[in-house]
Amino acid sequence: ATLCLSIDRPTATALATLASGNGATLFMTLFAAFAVLLRRHGADSDLIIGTPVANRRRRELEPLIGMFVNTLALRVDLGGDPTFTDLLARVRQTALDAYDHQDLPFERVV
Repeated sequence: ATLCLSIDRPTATALATLASGNGATLFMTLFAAFAVLLRRHGADSDLIIGTPVANRRRRELEPLIGMFVNTLALRVDLGGDPTFTDLLARVRQTALDAYDHQDLPFERVV
């Protein structure tokens, strides 16, 4: 199923402020919130969530037409009942580490 929703401007602004105040991106903040949502709906405290990346880090690939998507497996540790800002710091570090190695094909990671 699909659920479409819109985030009102004040909430979007608050989320962006929370992200930037913690040195994170809006993606990282929403990703952390998604992990909390999964945990509250019964998921384990140790989650691995896949997310696509454009995989165009090399300049010579930029003008090419086509899809160069890779999947990053981001591990989220919700153990120890962290505060949201602590969780956001964990997610931020995990995402940055994964981006550093995004050229490794998902099939090799698995």
